Amino acid sequence: MELLEQWNRLLPAEREEFTRVVNRLLSCTFITRKNEENRRDYYFIERHEDLLRAYLKLGGWSLEGDRAFGVYRVFSDFAYNRLRLKLEESIIILILRLCYEEKRRQINVTENIMVTVREIQDKYAALKIRNRPIDKKTLRETMGLLKRFNILRVLDGEVTDPDCRLEVFPTILFALRVEDIRQVYEKLDTYRRAGAEEGREEETGAEELV
Repeated sequence: MELLEQWNRLLPAEREEFTRVVNRLLSCTFITRKNEENRRDYYFIERHEDLLRAYLKLGGWSLEGDRAFGVYRVFSDFAYNRLRLKLEESIIILILRLCYEEKRRQINVTENIMVTVREIQDKYAALKIRNRPIDKKTLRETMGLLKRFNILRVLDGEVTDPDCRLEVFPTILFALRVEDIRQVYEKLDTYRRAGAEEGREEETGAEELV
């Protein structure tokens, strides 16, 4: 009854916004105030957090927020609604998480964190997972996926250009089930030791985007 009462208190324009934001959340999983394109939606969620959480719960979805990092995320209570990542996608996300953690310690937490494609390729090479760089097709597809889920945005150029800059959002901290930088290193080391042979992109053992 409380859910219905809260809904009835919304103005018609707010109800339209509510419907739009719910659909946006379900399509991209993450909303962050660090992304200018998300800011309006982030503050709407913040104002109506209890109503949104109760509404989503009816459909088997959970809403979590971290106001310190300015992130909201929605995830299914059922495992079959989670996105299974390819192996290369998992590795790239872990490398981005590593870059983010390292840079976060160097700058003010309120500043945006920039990473270049060259930095990703350099770390990939240093890990010795494969004896070649990440190919262009994988870079384009993975960056497109991460942009869709509000994990980063491309600032300039083509993502296959080593000098292309990426703005990485704090949503990277919540994208995979890794608690700290130690676990990031452990997972990357697992992939390195496994050899990550050609053709294993679909193999069991890759991560799930949560």
